[in-house]
Amino acid sequence: MIMPRNQRRTVPESTRRSGDEGIGMITVIGMTSAIAITVALTVTVAINSLTSSANHQTFETSLAAAETGLDGLIGDIQTAYDMGVNYLEDEDVCTARWDTTSPPAPNAEKAWLEAEVMAMPSSCVQDAGGGQYVAFRAITSTGVAVPVLYSLGWTPSVAAPENPATPIGVTMTSPPAMRAIRAEYLFSPFRPNQAVVTQANLVFSGSVEVDLASNSSATSADVHSNSNVDAGNNSLKVKGNITASGTNTKAGTCPDGKITGTCTQGDPPVAIPSIRARSIYRALARETQQGWYDLCPDGTVTGPDLSQPNQVPDPCTGELLSPSGTFRGWTLEDEGTAEATWVFTPTDGTDYPGAYYVYQANASLEKGKGNKGEATMSVMAEAKANGWPSHTATCNKSGGTITWKHANISNYLPGVLFVADTAVIGEANSDVGVGVIAAGDYVDWKTSSSTVTGSLMASANCATSPTNTIQGVTITYDSSSEVPLTTMIRTTQWLEMVG
Repeated sequence: MIMPRNQRRTVPESTRRSGDEGIGMITVIGMTSAIAITVALTVTVAINSLTSSANHQTFETSLAAAETGLDGLIGDIQTAYDMGVNYLEDEDVCTARWDTTSPPAPNAEKAWLEAEVMAMPSSCVQDAGGGQYVAFRAITSTGVAVPVLYSLGWTPSVAAPENPATPIGVTMTSPPAMRAIRAEYLFSPFRPNQAVVTQANLVFSGSVEVDLASNSSATSADVHSNSNVDAGNNSLKVKGNITASGTNTKAGTCPDGKITGTCTQGDPPVAIPSIRARSIYRALARETQQGWYDLCPDGTVTGPDLSQPNQVPDPCTGELLSPSGTFRGWTLEDEGTAEATWVFTPTDGTDYPGAYYVYQANASLEKGKGNKGEATMSVMAEAKANGWPSHTATCNKSGGTITWKHANISNYLPGVLFVADTAVIGEANSDVGVGVIAAGDYVDWKTSSSTVTGSLMASANCATSPTNTIQGVTITYDSSSEVPLTTMIRTTQWLEMVG
């Protein structure tokens, strides 16, 4: 039968429904797949980010451990230098020797370091926060210690150098968390930047003038205390600033007609090395040799010990020069007591030039026979620890004080006049220069017309020592003096080793 042309063909309802449902199912499946892929990518990125973050944190911790090792090692070397003794590693097995007198080639140095450290006993490993390290100073094949330091750091430990923050279920494929650092250092001589600088309180009394030497490269002759300054007397003249980290009686009153700079208080403290006579000894005794004399507490006099060229000599261990207690104008008085003193009383017509190291006793520069008025010398005085029990003014040490009572003194060592572990006491109405006058505890300068060309400083090693006092002196600041006064260790290289 033929249907009429205008009659439409109908599709059953059930057929239409099933077609729509198929299309919907395909759409749902597609969207679900897309979401699943997105979620998988997100999880993968998150895991990678966590892993990367954990790796980064771990390696940073390893680097921090290695840096802690170097910082501690540098501090130990500086402390040994300050105390005037040789720095020795805790255990000889905790250091390593180069195969020659030079370091390994750059492309092999890290491998050498790792091999040497891994051969060390476990006692060489030190803890540092979230990691561990081994740090040491290198030694050449001939046994000479060199200013080259190495440090190897791990997280969390040398036994398990892996990431402690690894997410559960994630396998670490990165290298062990180990970092290596190499550093080099040197000791640079100290140069005072002030005419007068003290760690403890500073008091001016009487007539004091602080001027600037005509040949000085400095532009002012400043005065500073890391504590308080009492500069109340009206006769004080300073060609520069007067500053204090504590209080300052002149604060806000300068410049005026006598003080050319400013006077302030609450200033930042300045760096003052811990002053010890042994620093001068270790730096200059060997090179001075023939002009260096150790004045010993038993009355003998020796030269510096030159028998061990790779070791810093100890005082009073060298060649015997005098057994009698009298030598080149010096005589030991009160031997065997806490007040033992080598007294200098020169004879007219002799000068006795030299560097005199008074070991575990005091030094006193007296008026000599024939009214001797000139001497060319540098004098250092080392104290004896616990040599004066219960003496709080010196923190129980005896000796180490230099008293200047007479004679015009010219320096024998470059930049060095008087360096004392305890005190420098000025009583002479004479001239002294050119160089540093330094006291480990305090300066007590009470004269009426003396002159000092150089600088004065005190580091208050003993917190209970007397106040620094300056009276009746003209100090002409010479900024050229550069001396090995507890010289400061400075790193010249600090790099991470790779390869």
